[in-house]
Amino acid sequence: MAAPRHRAPARPGLLTGPAGPLARLRRRHAAAPLATAAALFGVLAAVRVAGAFAFPLMVLSVALSAGVLLALSREEWPAAGLRGFAPLPAAAGAALVAVVYAQTYLATQAAFGDGDDNWTVWVPRLFEDLVPGAPLVGLAAMLLCLGVLVPLVEEVCYRGVLYRAVEERRGAYPAIVVTALAWSLVHLGDYGLNPLNLKVICGVLPSVFLMGLALGVCRAITGSALACAVAQGVCNLLLLAAVTGPF
Repeated sequence: MAAPRHRAPARPGLLTGPAGPLARLRRRHAAAPLATAAALFGVLAAVRVAGAFAFPLMVLSVALSAGVLLALSREEWPAAGLRGFAPLPAAAGAALVAVVYAQTYLATQAAFGDGDDNWTVWVPRLFEDLVPGAPLVGLAAMLLCLGVLVPLVEEVCYRGVLYRAVEERRGAYPAIVVTALAWSLVHLGDYGLNPLNLKVICGVLPSVFLMGLALGVCRAITGSALACAVAQGVCNLLLLAAVTGPF
C-alpha cells in the first residue's frame, strides 16, 4: 500500500504574503489611514480626470475605485460601511438624496438651459458609443452602469473607505464634507474638460458637491455605504429619465 502523500503547505503569494505589497499597504493604512486614503485618492483622481481624454483610463479609474477596498482587511469592511442597513433610515437618506438631486437639476436647468452648457445633458452622452451598432444593448448597459455598477464602486470608495478614514480621525461632519468635495472633483473626468466648457465645469462642481453632501448624510444616518449605493443608483436613473424624458 502506497504511503499517503503529504501536500506541502501553500506558500504565500507575492501579493498577499506578509512581505507583499498588499500586506504593506494594509499595514500602512492601519498606521496612517487618513494619509493613505489621501494618497490613494490622489492616484484615483489623476487617472479619472485623465479619463476625460482616453476611454481606457476612464475604465481603469472604475477598477481602481473598487480596488481601494483592498487597503482594508475583510474584518474592517463593516466599519467602512460594507454592511446591511435598516429600511427606515435608508429610505430617509434616499429621500434626502432624491430631493437634492432634483433641486440641483432644476437649478442647473434655470442657470444654463437645456443645451450643451448644462452638464446634465452630457450624462447619456457618456454612454453613446458604449456598444456601437446595438442601441438596445447600449441602453441596457447604460442603465446597468448608472443604476448599479457606478454607484456601487463609487460609494464603496468614497462613502466607504475614504469616509471611514476621515471619520476615524476627524469625525462625521468633516467626513461628509471631504468625501463630497473629493467626489465632485473626480467628476471633471466625465464633464467639462473634453470638450472644454467652463460653464459645464461651473455647473457640475457645485451640483455634485451638494449631491455628495446628501449621500454623506445618508452614510452617517445608516452607517452603510451600500445604502448610499442604492440611493445613488435610484437617483441616477431618475436624473437620466429627467434628462431624456418629456419632462
